[in-house]
Amino acid sequence: MVRKEILKYFLFLHILTILLSGKLFAQGGTVLLEAKVDRNKITIGDLIKYSIVVTSDENIEIQMPDLGANLGAFEIRDYVDSEPSKKDGQIIQVREYIISTYDIGDYQIPPVTVSYRVGEDSVWKDLTTENLKITVESLVASEEGDIRDIKPPLEIPKNWWRTIRFAVAGLLVLLVIVLVFIYLKRRKQGKSLIPRREKPTRPPHETAIEELEKLIQEQLLEKGETKEYYIRISEIIRQYIEDRFFIIALEMTTHQLIESMKESEVEPEVCNEVEKFLNQCDLVKFAKYKPNKTANKNTTKLAFKIIEQTKLIFTAEQDETEKNVSIEVVDKKEEPGEAVTDLNDADDFSKTGKAGGGK
Repeated sequence: MVRKEILKYFLFLHILTILLSGKLFAQGGTVLLEAKVDRNKITIGDLIKYSIVVTSDENIEIQMPDLGANLGAFEIRDYVDSEPSKKDGQIIQVREYIISTYDIGDYQIPPVTVSYRVGEDSVWKDLTTENLKITVESLVASEEGDIRDIKPPLEIPKNWWRTIRFAVAGLLVLLVIVLVFIYLKRRKQGKSLIPRREKPTRPPHETAIEELEKLIQEQLLEKGETKEYYIRISEIIRQYIEDRFFIIALEMTTHQLIESMKESEVEPEVCNEVEKFLNQCDLVKFAKYKPNKTANKNTTKLAFKIIEQTKLIFTAEQDETEKNVSIEVVDKKEEPGEAVTDLNDADDFSKTGKAGGGK
């Protein structure tokens, strides 16, 4: 009896240890999901390594979370997908995020979901990690306990006239500096100091296509600068989406951008194309993926396709004053002295019944 109680006690401790370590098992399978951080207390701006480790049997297919996973208040600075390794007949997959934040307080890394299916089973099942608590402290040391009474300040008579003169002189110097800065900046841009009326802004798709054509002419792929090419083409499409749909695309992760496009009621087909394009770029930019020539060609074609599917086409309306005006001429038997000789006579004829305004 005592032995059974001891076994139950150790079993309870074992389960409790697994839950506290952030490890989760798949129900009815041999899949182990673990989420961990290298430390849970940092100061503002410190980098944390957040790791997702999946250990599974060889016959289980694993679908890792989205590259731009939502990590709450933490910003993804970089991430790495390690090559799967094999140990004791099981496959180990690891994804590491380098994250950081600039706010003080206690925060939690939200749960991350990993999907799996066994063998040829068509049903995907999910495993979700636990929240991980992170404490962010300030770099400034606390000043509590170091507050001392000070003597009251002495009253010194102020020379207001002198203060006003220095203030005016300072404002004039500042104004001159600002004007010189604006002048030099506009001169460098080839503009005059006084702004002139500029031409209307070009449509976003024209600018994007022009940037894509310039990028292709630089032949970065032929020079072996594949990562630089994908960074540039990704920025061009993100800038186009920002100008076209008024979404702050350059400051969002891929996941956040796609969600914002869906909230803006962008067509699902366009959202899918953009997600496919940006995921391909993210793999090259962050996961050290090296695409072949066919993949490079397809990515470039997809960039042009996204612009073609979403570009705005402006149609100028015909001005009413530019419409053709037809003049109907009615044959009339001319009488002597009443011939219509020119257009002015025709106007007088319509008013008086006689050419030249005859009496």
